[in-house]
Amino acid sequence: MRYGWFFLCVLLHRGAGAQAQSPSPEKFINSIFPTVVDSTLPHYFLVAGTDTCRFVKYDYDEWADHHLLEPVPISILNELAEKVYHSGARYLWKQDSLTKAICVTRHQADSILYLNPPDGDGTPRHLIFSFSLPQFTDDGKYAVIDLNMVCGGRCGLGSTYIFRRTESGWKMIGVYRNWSA
Repeated sequence: MRYGWFFLCVLLHRGAGAQAQSPSPEKFINSIFPTVVDSTLPHYFLVAGTDTCRFVKYDYDEWADHHLLEPVPISILNELAEKVYHSGARYLWKQDSLTKAICVTRHQADSILYLNPPDGDGTPRHLIFSFSLPQFTDDGKYAVIDLNMVCGGRCGLGSTYIFRRTESGWKMIGVYRNWSA
């Protein structure tokens, strides 16, 4: 009987501290891509390996005043920044799990862009995307990711996005433009 109570307490403790499961990186990309990019594109080119995310150091007041679409506790932003800081592993996207992406090497991406006019023509055949590996809070309710898009030698932009999980999917709640050309 004593062991039964011990086992039940262990199960209850594990259940109370259980973390929400985050989606696979590909499932997350598939769900948020239409939010941040023209969803009418039949496909897009994605660099096969992940970039690094820039959300390691941030100015809370700047984010709160200019980049967040809804209030986010500083503890959530700190947790996301810490996750980004500790995520050093390179990741290769799983082509068969991405719905609209065509994964390309950096060399192939350069070839696609080389055919593009120097200022970029903005057509889907000349857009190259690269993403960081998404990082999720322990409870799985928030995520941060960098998305970069290059459309020519002097054409492109890169942004950091923060998302919150809702009952209907991921909602973009913050965006910060890191660079543009």
